Amino acid sequence: MISGIRRKTIRLSFIWVSVTLIVLAWPVSERLRSISFKGVEGLTETPSNKSQAPDRGWGKIPGGPGTSCSTGGPYFFFVRPGDPQRLLIHFQGGGACWNGVNCDTRQRPTFDPSVDDNDQPKQAGIFDVANPQNPFKDFTMVFVSYCTGDAHLGNRVVTYSTQATDSRPTSTFQIHHEGYPNAMAALRWSFANLPSPKTIFVSGESAGAIASPFFAVLVAAHYSRSKVAQLGDSAGGYRTPAVTKLLEGWGASETIRNVTPYRKQEGAINFETLYTAAARDLPSVRFSQFNTIEDSTQCLFLRLVGVENASLERLLEQNYADIHEASPDFRAFTAPGKTHTILSRPEFYQLEVSGVRFRDWVTDLVMGRPVKNVKLTMDN
Repeated sequence: MISGIRRKTIRLSFIWVSVTLIVLAWPVSERLRSISFKGVEGLTETPSNKSQAPDRGWGKIPGGPGTSCSTGGPYFFFVRPGDPQRLLIHFQGGGACWNGVNCDTRQRPTFDPSVDDNDQPKQAGIFDVANPQNPFKDFTMVFVSYCTGDAHLGNRVVTYSTQATDSRPTSTFQIHHEGYPNAMAALRWSFANLPSPKTIFVSGESAGAIASPFFAVLVAAHYSRSKVAQLGDSAGGYRTPAVTKLLEGWGASETIRNVTPYRKQEGAINFETLYTAAARDLPSVRFSQFNTIEDSTQCLFLRLVGVENASLERLLEQNYADIHEASPDFRAFTAPGKTHTILSRPEFYQLEVSGVRFRDWVTDLVMGRPVKNVKLTMDN
């Protein structure tokens, strides 16, 4: 559930700005149109080859009323202008928490409690727009930042109690598990400013991977004529009843059940049902996952929720089977090793399993071309 856990200081001097969006033609191609921002905090423009569109950098968009990070500080997300006909929506990872120990931001929380400029995507993996091999280099990119410890799905402020120690008594504190309102602010911005993209890729890493199929449903429902593909990066092994309890504690289960595909879901909401219910209702969406069979971070969080000595490879296979039954077109790319997440890493271009290059597999997935399940076998 975690990608790059770190403590950061909330910047109280965050400046709220208004956004003016202008759609214009760039003279580099008759087909390439892009978005120009004015007055968006942090937007930069860097020199580029004259034969290419300028890289206008990332804009920082305030979430607005109803959004916040875990301790009530300001929330914002990032946007990089590109072709309005091609849209990438990516959900950031950053851990999760569910009790008075691992949610306590004054101690050592197991999640990233705030958003700052360091969360802006680095130029690597799918965000390396200078790489000619990047299939997303010309896409408009919406980066849904994460600071609420609830896999982008929470919709509740929760009061936790600390444990008494020799140096301090028991105390209480609140965590704003409001990942859902934050994510919806980014989606509403996308819906308002990108009226009709033809190709959409909804992705998420770690905690963001958990939420990605759910938000892919909302994206596909809004853009009903668009081609939508989804990929969850490194969260496929959470097969435990503990997931249901976490979602309930964050107020996520009730929110999820308010969305059409999940209203029909019988029984508990868990990780795999985020895929299965969605796939039954929206067969046109291409759902997929990437995982490594010994992912060290997934194994860590499984232990934290009480699953000891789990075979991650077996849990992945069981979840894949459930999802594939509901969605025969579901695809998984499973690699050896312990690496956690790949989309924002250079390995996005380098990894090859059973003769299939991951970069090519993702490109075919998004473009609507046939892809197969990929896994290392004894023959390879």
